Amino acid sequence: MSTKRQNQNAAQILSQRQRKAAKILAVLHNFLGKDLSHIHCLDVGCADGTMLREFAGDFRSAIGIDPARPVYFTHATPRICARGEALPFPDERFDLVICAQVYEHVSHPTQLADEIRRVLKPGGVVFFSGPNRYALIEEHYHLPLLSWLPRGVANAYMRITHRGLTYNIRPMSYKQVRRLWQSFEIHDYTPKLLQNPAHYHVAERVGMKIPRQLGKFLRPLVPNFNWILRKPHTPGGDGNGVRAKCNILAPDAYTQDYYLDECNGYKEFAQSRGESLPKRLAYPLDLAQIEAGQYVLDIGCGRGELALHCSRQGARVWGLDYAPEALKLTRLLSTPHNVAFQQADAQSLPFSAAQFDTIFMLDVVEHLTPRQLDRVLLDAYRVLIPGGQLIIHTMPNVWYYRWGYPIYRQIQILRGHNLPRNPRQRWAYAGLHVNEQNPRQLQKTLLDNGFQPRVWLRNMQSFENESSPLVRAIQTLLTRLPIIKSIFCNDIFAAARKPT
Repeated sequence: MSTKRQNQNAAQILSQRQRKAAKILAVLHNFLGKDLSHIHCLDVGCADGTMLREFAGDFRSAIGIDPARPVYFTHATPRICARGEALPFPDERFDLVICAQVYEHVSHPTQLADEIRRVLKPGGVVFFSGPNRYALIEEHYHLPLLSWLPRGVANAYMRITHRGLTYNIRPMSYKQVRRLWQSFEIHDYTPKLLQNPAHYHVAERVGMKIPRQLGKFLRPLVPNFNWILRKPHTPGGDGNGVRAKCNILAPDAYTQDYYLDECNGYKEFAQSRGESLPKRLAYPLDLAQIEAGQYVLDIGCGRGELALHCSRQGARVWGLDYAPEALKLTRLLSTPHNVAFQQADAQSLPFSAAQFDTIFMLDVVEHLTPRQLDRVLLDAYRVLIPGGQLIIHTMPNVWYYRWGYPIYRQIQILRGHNLPRNPRQRWAYAGLHVNEQNPRQLQKTLLDNGFQPRVWLRNMQSFENESSPLVRAIQTLLTRLPIIKSIFCNDIFAAARKPT
């Protein structure tokens, strides 16, 4: 590329960032007032600091972070090389965080949102902007409908149009972005920008004024979201003293009755004190191919049977569980010296990096909120050796609950067996499930957290409660046939590798 072309590109980027800075200041003045001199500001994803330099004089202090070196400019701006998912600042440090065109570039946007909330003071605000997955023209490569496409098709589209080899941007839909920032008060400024583009310095992109109501109607399809987010003053609150709905479960939610009367394998445990394994545990143990001398971690070890059997294959084993009642039951096992049990929150594993060859997470995923699951997977990735494996089992398969169970229920009604309309009402502890999965969803979550996953369905149910051999045979067949088993098989397995 010629020097003249490079200078033109640099000038264009500088102009874009100056306009973006002017837009941000206009929104902040509208929301916070004209005087911003008391504010401590953090700009997440500040690039070379050009935009930060434009508005830094309006704040009491301003600092930027970015994981990359500057490309075009080298202004002397307060800039730290760091990632948004791991901000190097203490809790409640800033009054304002600017997060503009960042979320689509990070691997773990939920962790980015959590870190921003952590460093923000109660009542502090975030200026957030980012692209919409369902924009008609994709923001980065300016190709029609690019972000609508599945990843493989989008990659092919990029190659055909000579824009690159892969599409590595991860924009979200309007609903997904609202879910990402659900712990904040959300003030959507996008309709205001469309209504008065000149005032908010977006006239170059918005060619005409769009009435507010029409702007609200168009929000799911706008190219770019522009929001102000306010952190509630009270923990878990909505800023008005009302506590937000929370699905995070306390350790004492898992009672001894749950482990001895409901949790799969309780019959085998009662009979053998862990010496025999239910199919749900025996299958992943065979899958793992544990060898002597390996280091194994069982996250959500429950009563401890799997950890016991791994230790008997010569591995050094740690069993972790969130619930004190589970760990009490591990004392009933005849455990050798090479297994240890510990109460811990798997979101922050008490181990060093690259320590384990194999990690099990059996019947854990469905008990974690999406944010918790991301954090657990991130830490599991950290403590696995390169090439190490993570083995997962989760149930139910929500495709079965949505499509297979209604068919099964109607057949049972014809046979004179009344079943509840909601399949979860059959279990006393269904309320412990806060994040039920389907195979595609689990695979995407593992990919997003850096793993190389293989996800499949395999039936672990014996149908022993069914009296008719013919019906049992039909049930078994439906859970094994390709495609059909997607809506009749209720057990999801995954084997995920950490790349070498």
